[in-house]
Amino acid sequence: MFDFLLTQTLRHGDFEKQTEFLIPGFLAKSMITLVYADGGQGKSWLAFAVSKACSGFQNVIYLDFDNPLNVLKDRGVQEKLISQRNIFYVQRSKTTMSAPEMLDELDARASGNTYANTLIVVDSLRNFGDVMNNSQAMAIMDKFMNLREAGATILILSHANKDGKNYQGSNNIRNSVDNMYRLKKVDEATGKIDFVLTPTKERASILECAFSVRVADFSLNGIDVEAARMSADELDFISRAQAAINEQPGINKKALLELLGFEQDDKTARNKLDAGEGKHWQSSKVKGVYTYQLVPDPIATSVTSPTH
Repeated sequence: MFDFLLTQTLRHGDFEKQTEFLIPGFLAKSMITLVYADGGQGKSWLAFAVSKACSGFQNVIYLDFDNPLNVLKDRGVQEKLISQRNIFYVQRSKTTMSAPEMLDELDARASGNTYANTLIVVDSLRNFGDVMNNSQAMAIMDKFMNLREAGATILILSHANKDGKNYQGSNNIRNSVDNMYRLKKVDEATGKIDFVLTPTKERASILECAFSVRVADFSLNGIDVEAARMSADELDFISRAQAAINEQPGINKKALLELLGFEQDDKTARNKLDAGEGKHWQSSKVKGVYTYQLVPDPIATSVTSPTH
């Protein structure tokens, strides 16, 4: 009586697949990742850069029902993204389908490995239905889960709620996604935008991470999370201390602080030296005197290929 189940049940071989990442520590392959933030935090900038980084080894379907065409033009999407191979950019001014209809069409094709090696970017979730309604949210997320099971990696952008601490919408959304991040823009210097992404749900071994997006070409680079959160004053102290230690390896604490313009008993400066211990410099104590040597800086690695 259970013959119909023979081809429907899991086998040992189904569990041999290891979790892979399209972007190390951040974007798990064949999973649903949701990133939420207040408006103006740069979610789309991050998604543009992720799409470009992945387009070298994945098909990318970018479902943009949020950004108007003139904004995309101002950001240079036509040259920096659409011109890339393997990118299929869908925007509401061109398609005859609504966002829910587009999702239905993709869902209708979700069988087997239809979407293997395909990244689907959703910008943004609220355009695909009433995310506040439990049953509608569940129906939307069911379709994304079908795409996932057909091999797709899905990156969903969502707006935050009023206090910015959580995503906007039904709890069914959280129950359906695999990984979730809160995004915060920490710097928008000339030519680049820096973000910190903090996990708020995880099914894969995702990490708190930080990225820098170069506006000129949508290039994506990983940066040190702690450094991304530092103030300009803290970064200046580290830079000057590194320069001084590099010029005088083995310099003692008193001389180093004096070079940096501080008294030896300046508690704030001493705390900053302690905070950089083992990260930017290494101290050793001989006969009661601390001396300093540089250690390699954390490496900010460009995202170029997937890893296991």
